[in-house]
Amino acid sequence: MKKQTWIAIIIVSIVIILGIGIGVKVKMDKKNSNLEKQRTAGKGFIKNQPGISKIKFMQDGSYSGAGVWSVGVNVYIGEKKYKEIFVENGLMGGETLPDKDLDASQRVNVIYSDGRKEILK
Repeated sequence: MKKQTWIAIIIVSIVIILGIGIGVKVKMDKKNSNLEKQRTAGKGFIKNQPGISKIKFMQDGSYSGAGVWSVGVNVYIGEKKYKEIFVENGLMGGETLPDKDLDASQRVNVIYSDGRKEILK
């Protein structure tokens, strides 16, 4: 093969490798951003809703057509599960939750969408 052909092959290979690397980095940054949003949403919810024993994020979360990030969550108060939707600062909607006269001093087990666990208070 000619020298020009080898140079072209090397340049194309470098461009492909760089493109893949940038794509992977963007995906990881998005994943970390979602986990931070989940944590912030969980803390906001815990601050306003006592009696929670566990929060489990069911997916990564995404932006709606209106530009609002939201995520589906299962919230456990006592042994009962409530399906809720969180936005970045806490609760957006879902099933009706019990009155707020429950114990607010307990720690809350949080399971993020990637399986990572944390205890929040």
